[in-house]
Amino acid sequence: MNREKVGALFFLLFSAAYGFGSLSIPLTFFSRGEAITPRTVPQVLAIAGVIFSFLILVLPTTDPTGKPLLGQTFTGLDWKRALSILGMVLLYGFAMKWIGFILSSIFFLIGGFYLLGERRIKVMLLASIPVVVGLFFLMSYILGVYIAPGEIFYLIMGTLN
Repeated sequence: MNREKVGALFFLLFSAAYGFGSLSIPLTFFSRGEAITPRTVPQVLAIAGVIFSFLILVLPTTDPTGKPLLGQTFTGLDWKRALSILGMVLLYGFAMKWIGFILSSIFFLIGGFYLLGERRIKVMLLASIPVVVGLFFLMSYILGVYIAPGEIFYLIMGTLN
């Protein structure tokens, strides 16, 4: 079994579990009869994942000889950078509750740019601040999604009053 088949098998299992998990998304009374509900997009993604991974499993590979082994495929990758970005994602999730969406997103993007090799502060700031502020206003004012400002905002506002 080559790396494409192993990856397809894992993706098939993940997609099936994701689809099964989407069935536990609660529906409000009014959305039960609608065509598009909060379950729709996860179920479509799960079905597409199952179909594509199943096709990869059953269809023959184009070149059965000359492909590297699974262990050889992962050598030479920058694992330190990948694990650093994964750590930043975890830190971003924890920081969002305390310092809010805007600050944590700006810090996350600046850190990601730095990890990927960008060293010019002006470029990092001009690439992260407008994107985050624009996304915040799009989510808050156009789409009407409430984004909490963070615990530090409430602490500062509590001391000012």
